[in-house]
Order: sequence, then C-alpha cells, then structure tokens
Amino acid sequence: MRLPFKRLELVIRLPSGPLDVHCTTTSHGVPGFHCAIYNHSSPVSGISWTEFLYPNFTASHYKFIDGGGSFLFSLNGSFKVAMSNPGTQQTRYYFCVIHVVSHNIIWSANRDAPVSNSANMILDFNGIKIIDEDGSLKWSTPSLKSSVSALKLTDTGNLILMDKFNGTLWESFQYPTDTILIGQNLPIGTSLSSAKTDDDLSTGDYKLLVTVSDAILQWQNQTYWQFSMATKAYTNSNYAVDYMAVNQTGLYLLGHNGSVVVIQLSLGQSNFRMAKLDASGQFKISSFSNTDELTDFAGPTDRCRIPFICGSVGLCTDDSQSGAPLCSCPSNFKAGSSKTTNCMPSDASHSLLASCNATSNRTQLNSSSLISYLRLGYGTDYFANDFNKPTKYGVDLTSCQDLCSRRCSCLGVFFGNSSGSCYQLENVLGSFRLSSSSDNDRLGFIKTLVGPTSRDGGDNGFSGQSSNFPIVALVLLPSTGFFLLVLLAFLWCRRSRLSTAGKGKIRRPSSPSEDIDAFSIMGLPMRFDYEELEKATNNFKTKIGAGFLYFPLFALDMHEEGRYLELADLRLEGRVTSEEVEKLVRVALCCVHEEPTLRPNMGSVVSMLEGEIPLCQPSLASLNFLRFYGRRFAESSAVEENSGKDSVALFPKAEKSRSRANSGSNTYFSYISSQQVSGPR
Repeated sequence: MRLPFKRLELVIRLPSGPLDVHCTTTSHGVPGFHCAIYNHSSPVSGISWTEFLYPNFTASHYKFIDGGGSFLFSLNGSFKVAMSNPGTQQTRYYFCVIHVVSHNIIWSANRDAPVSNSANMILDFNGIKIIDEDGSLKWSTPSLKSSVSALKLTDTGNLILMDKFNGTLWESFQYPTDTILIGQNLPIGTSLSSAKTDDDLSTGDYKLLVTVSDAILQWQNQTYWQFSMATKAYTNSNYAVDYMAVNQTGLYLLGHNGSVVVIQLSLGQSNFRMAKLDASGQFKISSFSNTDELTDFAGPTDRCRIPFICGSVGLCTDDSQSGAPLCSCPSNFKAGSSKTTNCMPSDASHSLLASCNATSNRTQLNSSSLISYLRLGYGTDYFANDFNKPTKYGVDLTSCQDLCSRRCSCLGVFFGNSSGSCYQLENVLGSFRLSSSSDNDRLGFIKTLVGPTSRDGGDNGFSGQSSNFPIVALVLLPSTGFFLLVLLAFLWCRRSRLSTAGKGKIRRPSSPSEDIDAFSIMGLPMRFDYEELEKATNNFKTKIGAGFLYFPLFALDMHEEGRYLELADLRLEGRVTSEEVEKLVRVALCCVHEEPTLRPNMGSVVSMLEGEIPLCQPSLASLNFLRFYGRRFAESSAVEENSGKDSVALFPKAEKSRSRANSGSNTYFSYISSQQVSGPR
C-alpha cells in the first residue's frame, strides 16, 4: 500500500544574523528530512546545498564566487550545479551541470545566451529562469503542469524539477546538449550538438543524430561518419532503432522498446561513463579511473575525416608518428588570412565563390565565361564523396564542370576518372584529405571566379571587389570605348583600300624577315622568304622539291624504337630530355587511338602531362591506321622520285631513319610526300 505524500516546511530565522534555515520533512513510503540554509545579505557566500533546492532561491556567480559559482551538489558528490565560466574567459557565464572530477560541463541551459557574472538563476514555483544583469530574460524552463516543489540533482547528473507528489515536471536529461551519461537515453530524431569551442558553449556545426538504422555524425547537414563504421561496433539485428544509450559496459543502439540490441560497442567495465561530441567534431566515450580521464573510444578514428579539421579548402594529412593531423593547402592554393586556417587561390585573379545567398554570386554568375576550375592534387578526396551518390554517371569532365557552373550551390566537383561519375560539392567547402586508397581515381576541382586581381589576405568572398566604383571610371570607360571604335573603323577602311589597290599583283614583302617571324610556329618545317625562293629556283624556273613529312607515323616509328630525342626540334638540342619528349609522344599517340574508348579524356591528359598519374601506353593495334596513311604518302613520293625529279629533305633525322629502315627488314613510311613545301606535319 502506497502512503500519501506529506510535506512540512519549517522556516527558522536566526536572530543573530540574516540566515534562514528551511527544513522539509516528507513521507512517501520512506520518510525524508532535508534542510537548506539561505543567506539573504552576504553577496559572497561559501555555503552550498546538497541534492535539493526549494523555490524562492536565487544564485549568481558573484554570490557564490568562493565556490566558483557552484551552489548545489549531488548526494554522492559526483556532480554540481553552478553559474560557471568555462576556460579562462570572463565574459560568458552559463547555468550548467558539471562533473566534479573531470570539470566537464555535461549540460548547460543557456548555451546560446550566455550571461554576465552577476546574472541570476531564479528558482520559483513556476520553474527556473535566467535573468541577466540588465533584467532581460535569457532562458527559462517551459510551462509546467503544476507548481514546483523542489529542484533535485541526482547522483547520475540529472537535474529535475519536482512537484509536491515527488513527480517529475521537467528534467535536463530530456534536453541534452553535447553529452549523454549513464541512465540517459537519446531517442530517435534527437541529437547532440557540439560546442563552438571549449570555452564557448554556443551551438557548433557538428551534430550526432540517431536514425532508424544507425547513429551518424553530420556537418552542415552532410554525413561524415556512421556509428556502424567503427571497427568495434557489432550489428546484432535489423530492428529499427528506438534510442541510443550508454552504460557501464559500452554504447548501444536499442530497438523494440529497448529489449533488442541493434548495434553495440562493447567497452571495459566502468561505473562512470560519458559520451560527448566535442568541439572538434569527434565523438568520444570516456571513463574515469580514480581522477584520470580515459578515452575508451573516439570516432572517426582518422581525424582527417572530420570535415573542417583544417578549415575551408585546407588539406589534412595524418602524421603517422604523432597521430595528429597536419594541415596545409592543396596545389594551386595558399594560406589565407592569418586570422583563419582557410586556404585561398594562389593566383590572385581567382576568388572562391560564396553560397547561393550571396548577392555578389548572383551578379557575377550571370556570365559563365567568368567561371574557372582550379585542380586539386592527385589523391585528394573529400569526406562527402563516401556518403553521397554521384550527381551524374557516365559523363566526361567537361560535362561535369558545366553542370556545376549552372548551379550556384555547387562550389566544386570530383570526377571519377574511370567511371565517369560526377560528384558535386554543395553550399560550403570543408577540408580535403589525402586518400590512402589506391582505388581512388577521383580528380577534384574547385570552382572559382576569374576577375581583377584581388587583395591578398581575403577569405572566401570576392576580396578584390570594391563597393564604391570610382566616378572617374564612369567617365573614362565610355569615352575610351568610343575612341577605340573610331580607331578600328579607320584601320578597317585603310586595309580595304590597300587590299583593293594590290589585288592581282604579286607584291614582295617590304620586310621579309619580319613577315616570317610574325607567322613562325615552333616545330613546323623551315620556312623561306620570297627572295630566297626566287634565288634558289632561278626566278621560279627550276623546281627544287615538294611535299612534307607524315609526322604522326614517324612519331610512332620513333616510339617503337625508343628514339624520342630524334623527334625534338633541332633548336631544342641540349634543352630537353628523352623522358620529356617521351611523355608528350605517348600522350599524343594515345589521343589518336582509332577506337574512341581508348582515348584519354582531357582531365587525364592534363594529369599525365603534369606527372600526377602514370602515362598511358599507346596501343599499336589501334594505331595501325597511321601506317595506311603513311603508305599512301610514300607511294606518292615514290612516283615523284622515279620520274627523276629532285627532292629535298626538310628533316635530316627523318631521312637518316629512312635510310636505316630501308636497309633492314622493316619498311618505314615516314617519307617526304608530294604535297606542299611548308605544309603542316
């Protein structure tokens, strides 16, 4: 039989000073007796209470400064309630529950509305409220179904408002911040949110969410880790998850009203254990041995998987010796402002794009020609690629980038080189990491805006844009444009008259050397000016030769024999190596494979030329068509030679190769063809 709840409060006011002693006797099955002493005049008090507080109580950090703002302790002394300022800062104070041994704040009421050291926590019959020194209400408990009889701090760290029947009206365990403790459940749909820093408890960017099948970590609504990824995690059943709980033996995802373990993480036995999502974005489970804090588990284990570990566009590399992440900037990027860890384009004419909400983006993106993509180094990867599906499959790099250029939310792409998969980086850019997987062939590109040289030291915006356009520019630009139009019209008219006057006449260039230099292209056969040709042909009476070298087949011949230096221009002698020429030849031959599927895309071509991926190996079977074309040119040249006409070799090395080829068993077809003297190769 349950006895009725009885409460008797005795207030004793001592004549020797302004002290009130409140003693309460209760009977609810087991009688209890609690006393509290209140000091109404002294602003600095060393008095604190154990387990219970009663309405019409006021506390501030200043009033309890001797105890660091602490005024209520649990019965076992493991937890305390305080108006506390974490760290060494003196401006942000919070009404919070603290684990005494570790000094960890395991719950805070006003995390997003900190107060001053003289702000008051007021407990009355309606609940708890936090009033700042200016009288503004910063936080309060919700409306309760009945009047408050007492505030209790349990031995498990739960802060409870109780009614006169000992029933729970409100409890802190139902409103977790970044930590859960033994005896506390985190139901599906609820979350833990990290603090911004260790001394700024404001809601940070990282969250732990409990879903129907797992517990996940997210940054900016993007998943970067799952509880089931942990090597120690074990999946027991396929039941839907109801809640997550931590106890003396580990962490569990439970289903079927808590009767079935869905996923478990077994740890060593401990009487005290807490699970916390810290400010860095790592989920840690800790226990205590005497006064030493032990980290039983941390996820993700690879801290380079934490999205913002190295700031925006930073590059994270694991230090195998220290285990700490090393931060740097990817290729084509440099460190930005000294106030941030973010990276910015090395070329000051490029600037990173902001989000869709930025007015500057909507204005600047009207012209797609302003968009460019800076390539990240080979082996660089992004956390979201492991959790998001590609936006498109089976596309080339250009199509992938074009798709990103049309979306203001897209800030970059990763392109699967072998699969043609296109991954888009949305809304905000985090950190990148060097992938340890040999199977990763994704190439990363960051979308940038190309414009005037921006000021150094900017972050992610359009640091080179000025909001105050000079008035003098408004005058000079139109007038300059008009002057250029007039000048162009004059030059066009003058050119038309000269063209008409000289029509039908053979005009010798007034400055042959200048004319040749103006149109000289490195690597083409030698060009001759008018006077030289006139003299050599006896005023064009004697034909001295015809044709050109079929260069692709000659390049294939030299590739097969490994004689790459013979393909280099004579003017480059001593300035290029065989390896450099080999790289160009192999890439070029791969690009002219007869089967389109064997040809590399432009992204791969760039990566091979820059040495970031291995060179492709030309397929001789797919290059046999070059021999067919070479044979046709050779036959044409043979007709010219047999007719007794002279020929001239524009490529001495080619002629030498031909002589060697003719003396052997194989026949090369890299001959002078009877087409034109200075044609393309």
